[in-house]
Amino acid sequence: MKLSKNTIKELSLVSSQIKRELTNIKIIKEIYDYIFKIDGKKTRALLSLLASNNKNSTKKSRINLATIIELLHTATLIHDDVVDDSYSRRGKKSVNYLWTNGHSVLMGDFIYSKAFKLMVNLDNNSILKELSSATNDIAKGELVQLDSFGQLKITESELKKINYLKTGRLFEAASKTGAILGACTMNEVKTFASIGKNIGIAFQIKDDLLDYECNNTKIGKPKLKDFKEGKITLPLFYALQSNAGKKNFLLSKLGKKISKKDEKEVSKYILSGESLLVTKKTMHGYINLAAKNIARLKTHPSYDEMLELLEFIQGREK
Repeated sequence: MKLSKNTIKELSLVSSQIKRELTNIKIIKEIYDYIFKIDGKKTRALLSLLASNNKNSTKKSRINLATIIELLHTATLIHDDVVDDSYSRRGKKSVNYLWTNGHSVLMGDFIYSKAFKLMVNLDNNSILKELSSATNDIAKGELVQLDSFGQLKITESELKKINYLKTGRLFEAASKTGAILGACTMNEVKTFASIGKNIGIAFQIKDDLLDYECNNTKIGKPKLKDFKEGKITLPLFYALQSNAGKKNFLLSKLGKKISKKDEKEVSKYILSGESLLVTKKTMHGYINLAAKNIARLKTHPSYDEMLELLEFIQGREK
């Protein structure tokens, strides 16, 4: 992804602010430093920076907002690892694996509270309202998905709703609050919100496809993790609409520990034929919606980088 030198510098400042620990309590510092030792892509924080790239906003407030977004995202990941009983995250051992579930839950809470302290410092009720609402929606989405594990009667619209709540919602909030901070017009704020929402849903669908890649070393999580948990995502949903033989095989392995041979067979069924085509078509539908909205922002300073971000979302391998 080609970003301007200024944007790269701002992302670096976000990393620096995140790592600036405010407590000397050993256990908190130890876990916190471990979590943020490796920098991720910060896609959501980047979206916030691009949307707020406006002479009406200060650099400090933009960095603060992007930091808030990244902290909120990280807190949800830490809690997710507890729910999913994960032993790895971003290619390294998860907090709950190295410490305990209790440490993970409380550390996630600590990071959430740190984000909300920064939120209050922004002194912007519209941003506070949007981010608090988004945080609530994300938790709602995770609960709905957890309840849907192994539910074969789940519908396509329900799965898309989960994708929006658990992933698209924070992307939407990142983009929308960035635009609010940049004092954009009401129409521009709506446009940015739509861009974030559709990019986020496309991001999740791509993530769901990557779960079925045979070589998952790049994405930093075990092979077929979602499938083995019994999690039905859009790629699996579309595959289950196929011939009876494929459906019966997938259902017989769903939510179970499976052999290497079966892993390859499951991946083959998901990543070939009609199910892959329909999944990609659905993802590109959201990409196209985001692209149409970006086209309305040709005079915005971040126009070119928004297009770069869109290209990255659909082509990423991790």
